[in-house]
Amino acid sequence: MVLTRGIRRVQVNTWVLLAVALAWLVVNFRWIVLYRDGQVFDIDEAGYFGMALNNHGAALRDGVAGWIEAVESPGIQAPLLPALTSLHFFATGTGTVAAFVVPLVAGVALILLTHAVANRVAGRPFAWLATALIATAPGVVFEARAYHFALPAAVMTTAAIYFLVRSEGLSKPKFVVPFAIFVGLMPLSRTMAIAFVPGLVLAALIQAVVPRDRTKRLKWFALAAVVGAGVAALWLVPNGVRVFEYLTGFGYGKQSVEFGEEAGVFNPGAWVQRLRLLIFDHGLPHTVLLCAGLVAAFVVAIAKIRTGPVKDTLRSMVASPLFPSALLVAEGGVAVLTSKNAGTAFFLPLIPSMAILALWGLYRAHRSLRRALPFAVAVVGLVAMVPLLDLRLPTARAWSVDLPVLGSSKITDGRGSPQIYVDPGGRITEPVSVETVREWKAVAEWAAGQVEENHALGGATAFGFRDRLFNTNTLQLEMLRRFGYGVALPQVSPTEDGNTEPDYRAWLTSYRNSNSGDASKTCLLFTATGTINEFEPKVDPPSMVSAATASGFTPIATRPLPNGRLVTLWKRPQPTCVPS
Repeated sequence: MVLTRGIRRVQVNTWVLLAVALAWLVVNFRWIVLYRDGQVFDIDEAGYFGMALNNHGAALRDGVAGWIEAVESPGIQAPLLPALTSLHFFATGTGTVAAFVVPLVAGVALILLTHAVANRVAGRPFAWLATALIATAPGVVFEARAYHFALPAAVMTTAAIYFLVRSEGLSKPKFVVPFAIFVGLMPLSRTMAIAFVPGLVLAALIQAVVPRDRTKRLKWFALAAVVGAGVAALWLVPNGVRVFEYLTGFGYGKQSVEFGEEAGVFNPGAWVQRLRLLIFDHGLPHTVLLCAGLVAAFVVAIAKIRTGPVKDTLRSMVASPLFPSALLVAEGGVAVLTSKNAGTAFFLPLIPSMAILALWGLYRAHRSLRRALPFAVAVVGLVAMVPLLDLRLPTARAWSVDLPVLGSSKITDGRGSPQIYVDPGGRITEPVSVETVREWKAVAEWAAGQVEENHALGGATAFGFRDRLFNTNTLQLEMLRRFGYGVALPQVSPTEDGNTEPDYRAWLTSYRNSNSGDASKTCLLFTATGTINEFEPKVDPPSMVSAATASGFTPIATRPLPNGRLVTLWKRPQPTCVPS
């Protein structure tokens, strides 16, 4: 009788969980249909969507072999999201809304996985708290409505944690291989996720070494290492050198300063900057709850170590299902703090583990906190989620408060990627107008037509500026839509190439090893007036014009951008840009 009631409770819990996940899916799918269909892509979305179209086109032309070749083609961007998207395009078509299928499904998977891990940590009531916190986390909802890598990377990371927990310290072989597969998929979901792999590997190794039957567990650890490395090698072997250069350059090299100046575990400025980013991604209410809980978890852990036999206490901590999440948060936090490049939603793969660890800390800190926790989570969730329900609600407007040290801190913001990208200040709370979208698309179509008319399909076309909405990725996307394949589109990098007229001239005339193409081989060059919507550090337009003239380019066409800038197309003789 007791067993029957227990089974029924589990079944009811499962059905309620699935209903919550379905409701979350419907709310976000509706938002995408209303506010993303036909809208502009940000620079990252355009690049990733272009990869998906390229993979899909290769599959149409050359079947499975062509698809594999396209997915494995040289590059620095992780292949998983575009590869999965290119496959479901066969069923959904290649429309804008179809692009968001994988991020949406990834969001649902993250909610379910968080619930599953939290249930293993402290039971079903605790699991529902973690589920509510993740389902209403603004960063999770935002990324489900954007075509980015963050959510797939978070899913792979959380899935790896779940199977490591289920393996009970690698003592249950049937969970070891799935754990290894998802660890191997982490770098394939997002390049920067490589930084979080050591945390999970170390957690598995420690859980295998500490128990007395360590010999058997270490054998399973060795198998997991082989399987995980084999999965990661599918893409990292042909692209390892490029990925290494990218990570060291944009993660710890001179290019990283474009994304921030502060780094270091013992640098207060780095902690403040990461806290600002956490608030920007997830809002002040979620951030306060997460940070308070993490502090509480640390205090509870220290108190536990001090009040019991240290060796036995540490053994029990290592064996705990909370241990992999705790170690991932610690190692991942160090990885994020030590790089100047804090990136877009870099924290997201850590957020489920942070939520579980934080809630556990508050859960165990004091009885009064445990009783108040459901109420606190409900309030935080409602404050965050109501503005995210509909872009046209008054609550969707950005709401922030000025705090000491942290400065302007977001409380809520119901906007999506296009609105924030076009207007980071927070005034626009409507879809970018149909007329404006049409104008941006017309610019990309004009540029693609110019590349074709000037016989540059087999050559390279350079961008001497870095506009947020008209750039190499938006042009490449149009090229893929029009021709089914991409072209070489090098873009100037003031940090890497220099930001003076001689530097621009050297970029246009001297060979540079670049993933996007060699600017010294370009026959076409786009420049623009002004610096509106330009990425920092901004290119100096007059100096770029002087460099173009000195490098043998002649202006042949101009076109205004919707933001008021004027684009000029330049041409110079090159063997690759002649009529065939």
